[in-house]
Parts: sequence; C-alpha cells; structure tokens
Amino acid sequence: MKRTNRLLTVLLTALFGAAPLSMQAAPATKAKPDLLQKAARRYDMDSLCREAYRPYPGYADRNFWQSLPEEVKRQAVAQAEARLDYVWRSVTVTSYLDFARKGIRRPNDLHIAERYSTLADLMFGELVEGKGRFLDQIADGVWSLCEQSTWVATAHIYWQLSGTAVPDIDRRTIDLSGGMTANTLAWAYYFFKEDLGKLSPTIPQRLRAELNRHTLDVYLNRDDMFWLGFREGAQVNNWNPWCNFNVLTTALLVEENPERRAAIVKKTMRSVDQFINFFKPDGGCEEGPSYWTHAAGMMNNYLEVLKGYSNGRIDLFGEQRVKNIGLYIANAHIDSLYFVNFADAEAKASPGASTVFRYGRNIGDSTMMRFGSYLGTLTGFADNPLSGTMDNRLKTAFIYKDMCAAQPVAPLYRSVWMDGIEVAVARTEGGSAEGLTLAAKGGYNAESHNHNDVGSFILYVDGQPVMVDAGVGTYTAATFDHRRYTIWMMQSEFHNLPVINGFGQKDGGRYRSRNVKHTDNGRVMNFSLDMAGAYPAEAACRSWVRDYRFDRRRNTVTLTDTYDLSEVKGPVALNFLTCGTVASGRGGVEIQSGDKTLRMAFDLSKYELTTEAVELTDPRLSNIWGERLTRIVLKVKNPKRRDALQVTFLQQ
Repeated sequence: MKRTNRLLTVLLTALFGAAPLSMQAAPATKAKPDLLQKAARRYDMDSLCREAYRPYPGYADRNFWQSLPEEVKRQAVAQAEARLDYVWRSVTVTSYLDFARKGIRRPNDLHIAERYSTLADLMFGELVEGKGRFLDQIADGVWSLCEQSTWVATAHIYWQLSGTAVPDIDRRTIDLSGGMTANTLAWAYYFFKEDLGKLSPTIPQRLRAELNRHTLDVYLNRDDMFWLGFREGAQVNNWNPWCNFNVLTTALLVEENPERRAAIVKKTMRSVDQFINFFKPDGGCEEGPSYWTHAAGMMNNYLEVLKGYSNGRIDLFGEQRVKNIGLYIANAHIDSLYFVNFADAEAKASPGASTVFRYGRNIGDSTMMRFGSYLGTLTGFADNPLSGTMDNRLKTAFIYKDMCAAQPVAPLYRSVWMDGIEVAVARTEGGSAEGLTLAAKGGYNAESHNHNDVGSFILYVDGQPVMVDAGVGTYTAATFDHRRYTIWMMQSEFHNLPVINGFGQKDGGRYRSRNVKHTDNGRVMNFSLDMAGAYPAEAACRSWVRDYRFDRRRNTVTLTDTYDLSEVKGPVALNFLTCGTVASGRGGVEIQSGDKTLRMAFDLSKYELTTEAVELTDPRLSNIWGERLTRIVLKVKNPKRRDALQVTFLQQ
C-alpha cells in the first residue's frame, strides 16, 4: 500500500498542478499543421465512427485475461485485495470550501484521485482473477462516484463559470480529474456492465447517465473551456491532450449513437490539433519534463486510441513533429532520474517508463524504447509494473514482456539544441554521465508553468546536481493566481541569473530573449543570448548578453555576461543557486555536493561575495534537495555602465 500511495502522490503532484497559468496569446506562428484535421479529411469520419470500439476482449474471455504475464497478474490481484475493505467516503463540501477559504487543495485532490484509483485497482484485479470476488466493491465504487456532485478538482471549480466555490450541477465543466474519473468509469461500463446489471440494471443505467451528464454532454455543448484551444491565440498545455484523451475514450467505450460519437471524435481531433500546432517543430515542452507524461504522454495515448479505432488509417506517429514531441524526454534527460527541470518541473522525475517505451515503439525509435526500459530498472518496473490509471495498467500489461526484454540504456546525448524553446544541453562525453552536464535556456516569461528564468542554467557533475533550479513547491491557490510571482521559486533572483540595477526579471509575454545563438563543433558548445528584454524598463538595461562556453577539452564552462546600461542606479549582482556546501577556495569558491566538487572561479577583487541559506520546509522541495539550498551572490563592487563579468566552472 505504501508504494501504491507514493505512486498516487507522484501522479497527483503533476495532475492537479497542471492548471493554466495565463490565457495570454501564444507567440505568432506560421501556417498551422492541423495534422489530425488533414487526416480526417482523407476519410469519411461519420462512416468510420459507426463502428463499435473493442480494444480488449471482454471480462468473460477468461483465457485471454489468464494469458497475461504472471508478474502482472500477481500485482493486479494484490492491489485489488488491498482495496477490499476500502470505505467509499463522500467528498465533503468543506473540502471544496477549504480551497476558497485557505488556498488548500491537496486533501481534496488526494481523496478524489484515491477514489478512481481504488476503482482501477479493483477492476484490474477482477479482470485477472475472474471469480467475482471484487464485484461488490466495484459496484460500490461505481455508485459512489456516480453520487459525487462533480468529478472536478477543488482548484478547478471556477471553470464552471457560475461564481461558486462548490460544485454547481447546472453548470458543469471538465478538468483533469473529471476526465480521469470519466475514463475509469467508462472502463467499468465496458468490462462489467453485464455483471453490474445482474446486481441491478439500475447500476449500468445510472453509470451511462452520469457519464453523459458529467462528460459527454458537457463536451458537446461547451466550446469555451480554455483547454480546447478554440479561442484565437489561446495558450494550450497538458490539459488539452489529457482531457481530450479521456473524453475520446469515454465516448468510444460508452456512446452508442454513431452520429453523436462521430461529433465527439471530430471535435477531439480539432482540439488536439491545437496542442500539436502550439508545439514548435523541435518538440520541446515548455512545461518541463515533469509534465511530459501528462502532455506528450497523453497525446501518445490519444493517438494510439485514434489509430486503433480507425484500424490504422489515422496514424500520426510517422510525422516528424509528433516524433520530436516524444523525443523531448530523452533530450531533457541528465542521468538516473534527474532531468533538465526548467519551469514547474522537479529535478528528479519519473516520466512513466512504460509510456516512454510505448511512445518509442509507436514512432519506431529504439533509443526511446531502451530509455523506457532503463527508467523501468530505476523504478522497479519488473516486479511492480502496474501503476497510474486504468488505461496505463491495461497498456502496460501488454507491453510488459517486450519492455523487460529490451536492453536498458539511457540516451545521454552529447549535445542537444531545441531552437523552438531555446534550450541547450551539452555534456562532456556522449553516452556517459561522467564529467559536466550543462543545460541553459532562453525563451520568454509567459511560457506554460513559467518561472522568470530567461538565460538561466543548471550544471551537474558526474550526473549529480551542483548548480540547480529549485523547481516548484506544493501547489496552492497562490501558485496559479495573481500571487504566483511572490513565490521565491518563481523569481529570477532565485535562479542562476543577474540582478540589474536592483531589478529581477518580469513575468509576461513581452519579457523574452533576443539574438539567441547556438553552435557546437564537438569540442566547444557556445550558447548566447541577450536577456535584457526579460527585465523591466526600470532596470535601465540596453543589453545584457550572456554567453555560455562549454569547452569539453578542458572540461570547463565559462559564463560571460557583457552588458550595457543606460545608467547605474542600483546594485548589480550575479546570483547562483546550489544544492552543495560552499567554501572559499583558490580564486573563487569550491562547492561540495555529495562526493562531487565544483570550483567556481572569478575575480575576487571585483565582487562582494555572500552566501545565503534558503531553508526548505516544503516536502516537495526537501525530498529532493534536503533541508536547504544555498544562494551565492556576487555583488559587483563598483558597477560600470558597460562591463563584462565572467565566472568559470571547473570540475575538481
């Protein structure tokens, strides 16, 4: 149970945190690819959607379900047995009010997700065992979820647009947890409607009615939900494929009217196109690797369902843009479970080993498949393959043997340049975590799950973090409202960035990089950008060109900031954040992180050096970094209007 709860917590952290940050227009793009709509025009979708969806044999096909791998069956039954005494508590009105009153969301989030996760445990166990032992609990779970006034999480109630902090049954909406609940209940209908009907015909009737009321009717009747992406210039994120995938699955499993089913399928295709269109051709995920499973991974799920339902006729996995969206997770990998954690991303993440493997198989990329197997070895996949949603368990069960047979290898690319999101990754030697690994970014300060971090970087030694991005803490109301940039983790002053005339960076779409350049000849990687545009006018900064030079021969990273101010009217300083212990050293400081040492060399006479402890009381941060981080501040003693500041990092 402890491991199940931990996996649930990981899922929830990403799931319920994935709220929209802004509704600002996305940067202008050229002609939209509209890949799904182009594919749809090649076929008669109304005729195609007359076919019923039969992705798996029914519950009664005992030979099929008994043919699953023994490890899968063992875990499925054990998880279901652990839920036999689960009490289906109601979701209280005060748990919704807690968000409005105190900004607290986690208890409600955990409770709602625990309910549909419990139902998934019971259903998969019953599919495998087939003795009816779990059917009463399944019926109780189905009924309890049907009795729930809304399937929407407390933090997302406002999308009802009724102005109330509690569920309004007359003004429904669809969010992440609402989609997950609908998906889970749709599988209950698909696999167990006959057996639930034997208990009482009212149960499957009620189930279909609630799936219509909570999900399918809402989807057909509302075009204003932000995640659909139908508003001109709307910024879409992981909500789009997540919600559309769950709606599509629900419709295909439950909806019996072919005209209505076709309308939903076509609408999901139009909507998911907005998500694919929003991505730059490089496939980079603005939200960071912690959201890859919930963005690219959910798009993968959606495209799998559409491909299967259309008997392979609608297949986007050969499209380079779709391939690149998947490959981002390999591009962002550092070592072990460490990833390039810009935006609301944790430095240590588990992107879903089976999802990575399946995406790799779908796009025909063996490196991705081996990477999925590698991640599986780090997360105990062989012994405990089943986690997450009902969908994920079903898909995992049928790739289990292939994934276990694949050779586990991390990609560890020597050099990565994603020009769309302006992220560079470089390491000393490709295929090895030894030496230095640098990641630096440009971009703009209205990215999805944005931090004010244009020009920032992270630096690892032998695969271990030293110069870091703190990541993001536990989500509260303040994380996604007007108070977001009062949170220190979002501020540029707590990233590896300068303070200019006393000012940090500003949030908003117009605060962005300029003149971004990247080259890598194998010996030296150079990444440079002018980040003056990320600072407010009050900073009086004409230009601030930051250049990262990674010399692989010397195993050094040299950071040079060349700036031009219209006037000097406040402090100029370079801030650095480290997870290590800082001590004065020869020509600078030495940073000890575990058994790794990084020397940070600079002109001691030019700066006033101070270090500040950043205490970590949030478990989401302290579980990764420990009790504190340290901010190193190099305050320029006598700042000039024009100057060059330089710091070199050397592995010891």
